[in-house]
Amino acid sequence: MINNKDVHYFRVVFNSFFISVVTAVIVVVITSLAGYAFAKMKFTGSRVIYVLLLACMAVPIASVTMPLFFTIKTFGLTNTYLGMIIPLVAFNALQMLLLWRNYFNGVPDDIIEAARVDGCGSLRIWARILMPISTPMIATTGVLTFVYSWNEYLIPLLLIRDESKYPVTLASTYFMETRSQTPEMVAQEYAALILMTIPSIIVYLISQKWLQSGIAAGAVKS
Repeated sequence: MINNKDVHYFRVVFNSFFISVVTAVIVVVITSLAGYAFAKMKFTGSRVIYVLLLACMAVPIASVTMPLFFTIKTFGLTNTYLGMIIPLVAFNALQMLLLWRNYFNGVPDDIIEAARVDGCGSLRIWARILMPISTPMIATTGVLTFVYSWNEYLIPLLLIRDESKYPVTLASTYFMETRSQTPEMVAQEYAALILMTIPSIIVYLISQKWLQSGIAAGAVKS
């Protein structure tokens, strides 16, 4: 399977790994900043904007495939990593924003006020005070985004035609024959699926000790 004539294991794993890691990093940065703003800053329309953003979570990816495809095509981003990363960031950010806002709601305001008295601005408070104490939430949102991006099938199917850019979800279709499957072909199919899920399982296992506390902290509304 690793040296399959149609699919090179290490290439498709690299594609998925690169896309998932970059997406996870961007989502963590964007949603932690937004969660801090919605939880600890007062500005006009913050609650309305937040509710509207959460309402977008009800929109399934399948319902926006046509405008998504034409937008990515207009900017010349089909068959590129960036063309996949942008939609993945957009579709993962809303759920992670909910977790970050709830988490920052649980941070005492006294910590932030003390930092402001010491002359810290908002960005410095986020970078020097809030993020260092948010390791469980960083791990939680990062790993969840990584796994969701790794398992995404519809967006790559829509935007990628270049086989050298295939992620594991598209590459696995080479082993899915709909007819005349021998026991050998079935065994190869399952071996391919197992090998392609190993990296995401490893990432999950490494970060498991932070996930439970991060999910619990982000799921409770203070």
